[in-house]
Amino acid sequence: MLSRSMLLAAIVALAGCSMFSRHARHEAPASMPAQPAAPVHQALMKSIIGDVRYELPQPVPADAYLLVTLADVSRLDAAARTVAVEKIQPVGASPVDFLLGYDPGELRDGVDFAISVRLLQGDKLLAVSETSAHVLGRSGGNGPVSLTLQPVP
Repeated sequence: MLSRSMLLAAIVALAGCSMFSRHARHEAPASMPAQPAAPVHQALMKSIIGDVRYELPQPVPADAYLLVTLADVSRLDAAARTVAVEKIQPVGASPVDFLLGYDPGELRDGVDFAISVRLLQGDKLLAVSETSAHVLGRSGGNGPVSLTLQPVP
């Protein structure tokens, strides 16, 4: 039989091993690639949904694309600051649905935001939304929004 002091020493030793194993450094084997941690900002992203409608005199070219833009339009004395852009390609039949993701941290001190849409083929502007949909801030809600494109002459 073990003496009481030897039993106590064994318990303390096992407890110490248990404590050190919790704080031990675990490294992945060299053969396993390190997994990147998911960026924190992805979990904080928000989005606005909507659709784009158009009637154009000619068919939409196969290589055309839509640019949906969320901009801070708070300052009348300065150009709008782009907050988010979504490129939609290929462009399907009207209406075209969109989901515009944005980082709320990019809203900064802005108080007025608007969504606008352009239809392009390369650098050539084919159609544009003549009005913008005010969203977020004091100027509007969180969507959904609907915008209509007008052909550019």
